[in-house]
Amino acid sequence: MRFAARFAEAAWDVAMAVRPIERASAVVDVLAPESWPTARVEAWLEWSDGLSSHTQDTALSGGPAAYANRIAAHGRTLKLFNGKAEAQGFCDELVAAMLLGLAAPGQARQTPALPSFDLGTHGGGTGLAAWTAERRGVVLAREGQVALAARLREVSSAVQRCEGGRDACADPLNNPALARAARAALEAGASPATVRDAIALAGTEETLDLAPWPNRFVTAVLAADAGDAAATLAARSAWRTGEVILALDRAAGALTSGPAAAMVVWAGKALSADDLAHLTRLWTVALAIESDLAESVSASSLAIAGLHETLISAGLEYASVEGRALASKTAAIVAKAIHEASTEVAAALPHHSTAVALIDDADLSLRLGALTLGAQPWKGPVSIAETADGETFPALHAAAIAGLKALGLDLDAARTEALGARSLDSAPGVNRPSLYAAGFTDHEVDLAESALVGGATLGAAFAPLIVGDGFVRDVLGASEDALASGSFDTLAAAGFGPETSAAAARHVEGSGQIDHLVFAAGADVAASARLAMIAAVETACGAGSLHRIEASETGGPEAVAALIDAARQAGVRRFQPVRKPDADLAFMLPPVEEPRAERPAPPQPERIVERIVERDRTRRKLPDRRKGYIQKAAVGGHKVYLHTGEYDDGELGEIFIDMHKEGAAFRSLMNNFAIAISIGLQYGVPLEEFVDAFVFTRFEPAGKVDGNDSIRSATSILDYLFRELGVSYLGRDDLANGDPDALNADGLGRGRAEEIDTGIEPEPLSALHFMSKGFARGAAPDNLLFLPNARRSPSEPELEVRATTDVCPACGDFALTFQGGRIVCEKCGAAPGMVEGA
Repeated sequence: MRFAARFAEAAWDVAMAVRPIERASAVVDVLAPESWPTARVEAWLEWSDGLSSHTQDTALSGGPAAYANRIAAHGRTLKLFNGKAEAQGFCDELVAAMLLGLAAPGQARQTPALPSFDLGTHGGGTGLAAWTAERRGVVLAREGQVALAARLREVSSAVQRCEGGRDACADPLNNPALARAARAALEAGASPATVRDAIALAGTEETLDLAPWPNRFVTAVLAADAGDAAATLAARSAWRTGEVILALDRAAGALTSGPAAAMVVWAGKALSADDLAHLTRLWTVALAIESDLAESVSASSLAIAGLHETLISAGLEYASVEGRALASKTAAIVAKAIHEASTEVAAALPHHSTAVALIDDADLSLRLGALTLGAQPWKGPVSIAETADGETFPALHAAAIAGLKALGLDLDAARTEALGARSLDSAPGVNRPSLYAAGFTDHEVDLAESALVGGATLGAAFAPLIVGDGFVRDVLGASEDALASGSFDTLAAAGFGPETSAAAARHVEGSGQIDHLVFAAGADVAASARLAMIAAVETACGAGSLHRIEASETGGPEAVAALIDAARQAGVRRFQPVRKPDADLAFMLPPVEEPRAERPAPPQPERIVERIVERDRTRRKLPDRRKGYIQKAAVGGHKVYLHTGEYDDGELGEIFIDMHKEGAAFRSLMNNFAIAISIGLQYGVPLEEFVDAFVFTRFEPAGKVDGNDSIRSATSILDYLFRELGVSYLGRDDLANGDPDALNADGLGRGRAEEIDTGIEPEPLSALHFMSKGFARGAAPDNLLFLPNARRSPSEPELEVRATTDVCPACGDFALTFQGGRIVCEKCGAAPGMVEGA
């Protein structure tokens, strides 16, 4: 067989470029057509894995060349080619067709023999009803398994995330996260033994993942003599399972199995009849050879790609009689070329057959430039283009441009309608004059315009992050809480109503569609139109394919019954009804309001294992002038400064961490870590959670802690910091590993200086020793004193003297005691008029 160099010569004009492509294991340089987007190149690389090793100087890592060489070599053994030159010409045409984007080989189609129920015979309906009930039970059991497996994985994860010994982490009494996960698993139906198994498997190579769940399709033969009851049963079974293939006559024929490929009938323009016939002959021979390589396989499938794009470019509506006629004519050309090519190879492969397949294969579609396959309608007039540096952006589909020209419509107006004007100049309602009147200046409007050109939505272009927090706060009067909410609407704050903003958004962002029936997307094409197109193509080429037609989720079995009637009227012989969800049920359910108890339940005298605190998810701002403390210490010889900031009620609200003479990267990391902790505290994350998460973490620097009287050693910087915060703010003395008797009463610590116990009570300290004079701004009296040690010696009478917090009005000292029923100042000797009970 000889093949003219029709595509090989054209392939020389394809601009090729080397581009880096990120694979699973590494970034590789790939030689590919310059106009192809990265996603298309990646799809070809996924297909070619295993065909060849990566070679930078061969197109698409050598995958197309390896495939074509294998097919051509086996064709020579079958004596389909007279000599090496004919085989090489065939090989070159195959490679050229792939690089031109005209064809792509696919995965072998495996269609097992399906159980069949003839609803027009005795017992067929009973068998289908029994199978439907069994499949529904299996599906429900599978859904329960999936939910339970997720709960058990959470159990194992709680053990793995725990910091500590294995025994403690596997004990629900010592691991609150494990306790919560185990309780949820038990409530989901797991047995205690299963939960224990999940705990034991944590960290091992054995997983709790479920095996893939295979489909179990059946064929329901619904011939014309089956009757209305059989049609109702078929509709109900198909809707309930989604796994019923409806054959509308007994001679529908078996589905083909074996190698598959797809070829385009539109590549920027409709292929001529000669090119289409040449392309069909080329790939029919290739699939015949590949079928022989697969030995027992005797059938193959050749799919058509770009059929709807052909109609669009000609200005024909998908549902029109003219559109179906052009599709039928195109399919007839393909069917005739397949028949002629099959006759040529019949001498070497007498039992092989190739059929036109109207299949749905996302991988094949992507490798052919995201064209539609078979009789499917396209996704719409907007496609994704890519710049030289890999940035993607929406663009008008080439078929839509050709169709607009064929119809004589305004191309610029259609582009604006689909993609948006990306400018505020002529936007309705929200434009420069209206924005100036609302207080915006050229500065803010220009910033928003730049964001719109970059692809942002109208609302995102006017976000405070773009136009500036200061403008939104000072000019529009937005509060700090509103800005912190994350959902602030700048245009609404400026007085633009929702309808005005929506109209402007449609003008600026575009609708993604063109208001003309020719350019209707698949979602807007009725099922009856799709069935009519399928029938038109199958009539021309005799394809025995399987078509998935969506029925409304909320329509119930009646929606499938309507599809059956439409398929019969159109002449479709076989299809598979599937359910299309109309909406996400989670968004349709109303919020559940928890009932409020009339009075709080009495406290239970039981041990508290965990505490759940519900907090408002809004950020609590710290006061502009705040108090706190600075603790200097050294962990393993590395200096660290902890600076805290508090709310007015003394609750911790922020921390700062400064490292001394460390690398810039480490210091920056610690600074940003402190910012993250501070934001979490201000959003209501309990300090206890941070303390439990970071204490006992182990990494260098670690070891001896100098400068902190409460904490003398730490396993890491984070361990030290959160021990200090736990001791100081949570009263977690269990985290302190210093001598508690060595603490000064003021809690400030002695630092590195060592004090000698002389047995003499220290002198009273001024309150300014531990109180910020700058924070108080002189509001605290100078005579406020602090008793460093208020403990009594064992020899003093315990019932005679009792410390108080009252201040002596005579000298201002705190040294007041009860003596003989009266209050006496130990500093000045008397406290006139202050008697017990006064």
